[in-house]
Amino acid sequence: MSDRASDLISRAHEAHVVVAGGGVAGLVAALECAKVGIRVTVVEASDRLGGSIRTEEIDGLAVDLVADGFALGAPALDTLIDELGLRDAVEPAAGDAIAVAVGSPDALRVARLPVGLAGIPANPWSDDARRIIGWRGAWRAYLDRLRPPLTIGREQSLGALVRTRMGVRVRDRLVAPLAFGRFGVDVDDVDADLAVPGLSTALTRAGSLAGAISQLLPDGPAPSRATLRGGMGRLVDALAGRLADLEVEIRTGARVAGLHRDDVGWTVRIENAAPDAAASAPDADSVAQASDPDATGAPDPDATPSGQVIADVVIIATDGDAAASLLASAGISVAAPASPQRDVVTLIVDAPVATATATAVAPTSSAPSNASPATASVAPATVYATPAIASAASGIRAAAVDDATASWPHLAAAAGPRRILRVQLEAPTDPSRPGPFPPSAPAADGAQRAHSATTGALANTTSPSPSPARPELVAQARRAASALLGTEVGEPRAAAHRRVVLAPPASVIGHAERTAAARAAIAGREGLVAVGAWLAGGGIAPIVADTVDEVEKVRARILFGRE
Repeated sequence: MSDRASDLISRAHEAHVVVAGGGVAGLVAALECAKVGIRVTVVEASDRLGGSIRTEEIDGLAVDLVADGFALGAPALDTLIDELGLRDAVEPAAGDAIAVAVGSPDALRVARLPVGLAGIPANPWSDDARRIIGWRGAWRAYLDRLRPPLTIGREQSLGALVRTRMGVRVRDRLVAPLAFGRFGVDVDDVDADLAVPGLSTALTRAGSLAGAISQLLPDGPAPSRATLRGGMGRLVDALAGRLADLEVEIRTGARVAGLHRDDVGWTVRIENAAPDAAASAPDADSVAQASDPDATGAPDPDATPSGQVIADVVIIATDGDAAASLLASAGISVAAPASPQRDVVTLIVDAPVATATATAVAPTSSAPSNASPATASVAPATVYATPAIASAASGIRAAAVDDATASWPHLAAAAGPRRILRVQLEAPTDPSRPGPFPPSAPAADGAQRAHSATTGALANTTSPSPSPARPELVAQARRAASALLGTEVGEPRAAAHRRVVLAPPASVIGHAERTAAARAAIAGREGLVAVGAWLAGGGIAPIVADTVDEVEKVRARILFGRE
C-alpha cells in the first residue's frame, strides 16, 4: 500500500461524522461517508428509520403509507438502487393516469386530465379539456394562439403565465389542482421554466403555450415513475443493512438537541426523544435499540457521560423546522420554508373502485398528443381536487385520492378484488382549532411522492401493527374518496393514518435563492452541513442527488483538506 493511500485511510478512520436524522437524506449521507471508512453515528428521534418512507402490513398487504414511488431516470438514485442490489425489485408504474374533480362540493364532476404537461393542455379543444373547462374556457384558451409570444423571463409564475395566455379556467381547473395536490403550493408560486423544463425556448419557438407543450411532449408512452416490489421500505431496509455492515452506529429514539463548536470540534448534545416524537410504537423484534452494541455497531468512543458526542463534522438531515432550531443553537439563523401538513389515510376496500368519468383516463405525460381514449385508456391512478374543493370550507377537505392498485402491478395482483386507496386530507394548520385530526410528529425529511413530481436488523419498516386511524378520520377519508372518485366507497376492511409535512418542490419561486442563502450561512461554520427535502425540494430522487453532492464535499474536506 502506498504512503498516500495509507494516509487517506488514516484520515478517514480518525474522522467522526454525526448525522442528525434517519430519513432518506440522513441514511444516504451516512452511507456516503461510511463507505470510504469514515466513522459515522446516526441519531434519529423516532423509533423508525426512513422518514416519510414507511411500509406496513395492512389486511395482509405490504402498503406504503406515504411515499410510494420515485422518478425514473434520476442518475444519483439509479446509482444508489444498483449499489444496494435493488434493481430487480424496481417496478415501473402501470400508468400515470390522472383525473381532476371540478365543480361544487354538491355537484362534483370527475374527468380525465387532457394530454399535456403540468396540467397545461396541448389541445384545449380536445374533448378531455372541454369536459373540464367548458366551451367558454376552450374559446378563451384559443386566444393563446393569437397573442404575441411571451418569454418566461417576463412572466416567471406558472399560474400567471397560464392565466394570461389561456385564461382562468385552464389555470384553476387544470394546472392548479396538480401543484396543490402534489405539493400543497399555489400555482402562482411555481416557476414556469422549472416546472416544465424547456418551456421558455419552446414558447418562443412555437408562438403559443399550447404549441410549446405539444413540442415538449415525449414521442411515445413511457412510465415516468416506479416503485419497489414489496414496498419502498425495502430501500430503507437495504440502506440500514449496508450501514450495519459498515459498522455505523444508529441511535433511534434519540435526538440531537444542540450543537457547540470549539477548538476540538463539534460537541453534539443528544437527548432521549419525547414519547410523541415517534410516529408509532416500535416492534420489539424489528427495532434494535442503541443500547445493543451488536445490532448498532461499536459504542461511540467519543461519547461523554453527559450524553454529548464529539464530532469533526455534523450533517443535519432533519426537516426544515428541526434544522432551523439546531442551526440556531450553533448561532446560525436560517428560515425554513412554510410546509403544509396533510393527514394521509390509507383505506383497504373490498369492491373494485372505478371513477365516474365519461371516458377512461389517459396518461398526461407519456401519451402522444393525438392519443385517443381507445389507444391510451387506463384506470386512473390519482384524482386531484381543485384547491377550493380541497379546502375545509367545502366539507371534503381532500386534495387527492391515489389508487395504489391502479399504479403498481404487484399490488394489483396481491390485492385481487380489493383496492388500496390513499386519501390526502388537508390538516388543520392551527393545533388549537377543533377538528377530527389528531396531532402527530412530522416525518423526518418530509419526502413526498415523486409522482410527477423520501434495515434488516435495525428497523424493519414493515410492521404487523398499522398506525391506528381514528374512526372519524376514516369516515372523513371515506366520504372524501367517494366524492372525488364519483362513486360510493364501501366500508374499509382496514385503515392506517400518517400525518406528514409536505416539502415544497424545487420549482417554487425563490427556492434556489433560499437554499443558496441557507447554505452560505452554514458554510461559515467549519464542519457543518445540512441536507434534506427543505433544501433539495420534495421527492426522493432530488433528495438523494442533493445529499450525494453535499456529502462529496465533506469527504473531500476530510480526506484531502479541500472541497
